[in-house]
Parts: sequence; C-alpha cells; structure tokens
Amino acid sequence: MTRKTSRIMDRLKVLPLTLLLSVLLWLYADANLTSTENDLPIHIAVIAAPDAGSRTVQLARPVGGDFQISIQGPRNRVQRVRQQCEGRAVFTTDDLSNLVYVVRHPGRLAIGRHDSLDAVKVFNSLPFFRQRRINVISVKPARLQLNVDEMVAAVRPIDFRQLRGVPVTVSPPTAKVVLPRSLLASIGGKSQIRVIAHPLVDPTTLPPNTRQTIQAQLVAHYPGTPSNQVTVFPSTATVTLNIPAQPRKKLFIGIVPVWVSGPPWLLSRYTITTRPTTVNVTVSGSAHQLALLRTNEIKGNAAPVRRRVIAMLHITATWQPADAFVRRRIHYRLPAGISLIDGPRHILCRIVNRTAAATTAPLQASGANSQPAAAAATYPDTTTNSSPDR
Repeated sequence: MTRKTSRIMDRLKVLPLTLLLSVLLWLYADANLTSTENDLPIHIAVIAAPDAGSRTVQLARPVGGDFQISIQGPRNRVQRVRQQCEGRAVFTTDDLSNLVYVVRHPGRLAIGRHDSLDAVKVFNSLPFFRQRRINVISVKPARLQLNVDEMVAAVRPIDFRQLRGVPVTVSPPTAKVVLPRSLLASIGGKSQIRVIAHPLVDPTTLPPNTRQTIQAQLVAHYPGTPSNQVTVFPSTATVTLNIPAQPRKKLFIGIVPVWVSGPPWLLSRYTITTRPTTVNVTVSGSAHQLALLRTNEIKGNAAPVRRRVIAMLHITATWQPADAFVRRRIHYRLPAGISLIDGPRHILCRIVNRTAAATTAPLQASGANSQPAAAAATYPDTTTNSSPDR
C-alpha cells in the first residue's frame, strides 16, 4: 500500500510539467498550422533593374499596382499579413521595399510592346512573402502587363522667373531632361518642356541694390500629370543677379506685446508692471515680407519671435524700485527687412520688490507680458538707441 501511494505521488509531481509541455506544444502547433486567407487587397510596384540601360518599365495593368491575393502559410504569419492588408497594421519601410518586383532583364523586352508576366510567380518571388514562408496561391488579375519604353534626353534652357525684368546669369545655362519617349511624344515634343529654377532663398528677403549668387532647384514643367520617371540633370544651378529695391508698403499692427528683458537674477527680484501692456505700431516692407509678417502676427505666440514685431523694455541694475509709475523708453525687435515707421517710444513702468512669498514664484507680467524675460533678452536690437530715459 505504501509503495502504491508513493507511485501515485511521483506521478502527481510530474503532472504540472507534463501539462505545461502539452500546452506549449499545442501553442506552437497552432501557430504553425497552415492557414488560408482569400481576396486580400495589396499593392506592389514594378521597376527596371539598374542595368536596364535606356529602357524603363512601367506597370500598365492593373493601373496603380493594386491586386487581390489569396495566401497560405503559418497561421500567425498569415494573420499578420491579413491585418496589414486590411489596414489594421502598418507596412514597415522594409516591408514596402520587399513588395517591389525588379525586372532583371528589361533589355530583352520589346520597346512599345505590352509584355505580360504570371502574377502568381511574380508575387511568390517577392522577399516579403518568401521571408515569411507564405505561399501566394492566386492573384487577381492573373497577369501583369508591362509597358517597356525607351528613355530619351532633351536639352532645355533654364528659366528663372522669380523676378521679372531683372537680368540674371544662370550656371549652367541648360539642363538635360531625361524622360520616356512615349511621354515626350504625348506632350508634343521637347519644345513643351520648361526647366524652371526655383530659388532656395527668396530674393525679396535679400538686401536690395546688392549683387547676390543663390542656389536654385531645377524642376521640369510640361503639360499633363507629373511623372516620377522624369529627371533633370543637374538637379541644381546657381543664379547670379542684382537684387532690385522692392516697393515698400505699410502695415498697421494693432496689438504689439510689450515684453520685459534683463538679467534673470534681476527680474526675479522685482515685480514689473507696464502700462499699457500692448502698443500700436506701423511698419513698412515689401509686399511679400508684409504678407509673411501679417500671417505670423495672426499666429501670435505660435510664430517664432524673430518673425514678429515685439516691443522691449530692458531693465538694468541701476533702476530703483518705486510705487509710482515711471516713464521708460522702449525699443522694438523687427523681422529682417521690416522697418518701423510709427510707434510709441515710451511707456509707463512700475518696479516693486517681490515679497518673500512671491520670490519663489515665476515672473508674472500683466497682459501680454507672458514671454520669459531671459529668452527675450537674447534677441538682437534693431534700433540704434535702446537706453532708458531716467
């Protein structure tokens, strides 16, 4: 009896381990059981191999490269692909690069003839499916139709249109546009292609009456829908020109905040109140500069400080606290190319010592004085005289 009981106890000891191993084996088998999913939407791209020479390959059918596929493979991997195809999971960058079919020998395909390939063979050759050990069993449509075309070059003059009536020197003066022959024929020949130099720096923001050399991006313009098969060589050019004086216009700004600047250790000692907290100013600049300034003023604190008009009150260690308001001089921070025409030069200011309880609190200024003074003090002055009147 004792021996029988001992056997039973020994078996009970190994029972949990047996159950655990059984569950693990079941989970592994379930994950690797063959599963099938039908009619999953998926997109692939078709490109020519680097050794294509003067040939280019496009997917003519289906348009856009959209297919419906049926797949078979390990259940967990098939379910993952299903989630990606249905938009419940994302395709990573590596996934997208592995969903590109490269035509290895496009030189063997006839130009101007629509060659077709077996879609199932194409999909099963993609690294995306081979790495997952997933088999593509059917594809709709069943064949891929390729359009093989010849790449040709058209040499075109470079046009700079940013400033009308201003003589410019573009280097190099011409650019080579490479595109499929069929596209060139469809747009009506190379005379329909314009190579436009888009400056990387807005010339209207440069100092007037100076000679400047700037970089420009070359872009091919032609009738119809832009194609990613069109390239321009070189991709950039240099443009040398005399910057003309831009017509100046005026802009009234009704709310210009008054900020307080100075050493942080000094600002933490005082409570500073300005009256008023905002001022009205009139500035001038080119139409383009004023349009940008107007947009940034509407954005308010969401716009960079250097692109807005700010009135600054700078305090120094020589200022003494007083209960009464004292007339103090202010100066302005202005964006590049913007000039001050009219605005108050003085405001009323009161400086009082902080109480012991308020010393640890951050500096608070009334109204629009919400910008940290230490940050405001870092911007360069744009006025010639910023010293306060005593």
